[in-house]
Amino acid sequence: MNLYERDFSIVNSEVEQDALSTCEEWLNRKGIKNTSEDPRRSHPDCNIREFLWHKTSLFPNNHLMLLPDDKIDYVKEAEAFRMIIQESSNEQELQSYIKNNRKWFIPGSIFLDYNFGHHDAYLFPEQSLGGKYSVDYLMIGFNSDGCNLVLVEFEKANTEFIISTYNSESASVRKGLSQIRDWRAWMDDYRMFFLKEIGITKKNYDVPSNRIYYYLVVSKREKMNEEAKTLRSQLVTDDAHLKIVTFDRLADNVEKLAGRVTW
Repeated sequence: MNLYERDFSIVNSEVEQDALSTCEEWLNRKGIKNTSEDPRRSHPDCNIREFLWHKTSLFPNNHLMLLPDDKIDYVKEAEAFRMIIQESSNEQELQSYIKNNRKWFIPGSIFLDYNFGHHDAYLFPEQSLGGKYSVDYLMIGFNSDGCNLVLVEFEKANTEFIISTYNSESASVRKGLSQIRDWRAWMDDYRMFFLKEIGITKKNYDVPSNRIYYYLVVSKREKMNEEAKTLRSQLVTDDAHLKIVTFDRLADNVEKLAGRVTW
């Protein structure tokens, strides 16, 4: 799924082509380079700068840029998302809000919970796993150690986290965890096939199993009592590759994007 209205893999004008040629020449230049001279930062036209960032990335139409505060008011966006969380009756309403309005910074804010994405970040909504499963969001993030993947599952917001009478997970939590178990088992068997399918290996990158993470978003803080928090802690204990958060966490992360220059 293309994140943007335009196709950034296509050059639309001579101005873009000239800027791209200059940018590629700068990127391929040997030796120490002054980053202030990078055309992606120095070109006088902000639209050309945006085009260059996407076009020179690994996946131009899925490249996730963190836009500055003068383009997005992240504090207001966080409040608007909190309202959607409160009013939503199912996961589809939350997904529609993000996708129909192209508010990719909402799932993008998940990068704040990891130590990668600040070198380069990509987002793939509704990513297929070999045609057998579908991931709500595949996130690809880079840091100095290389390439990392996060497979994200959204479940209901307006649901209890725990069934108190049984001291066990609610249906939405169980469903999300079951999905993630299926994804993990599939990735264990078909990791190299998947990396080739999405084009990571073609671009000379590898992602070992210890750089693949799973992220479940479900419920709200107001529905998390102490027993629910204890159960969530137990579920992620000894599993550094699994995070379980409420939708409030995403709204908080969006607010934290204000003033940041990287994910």
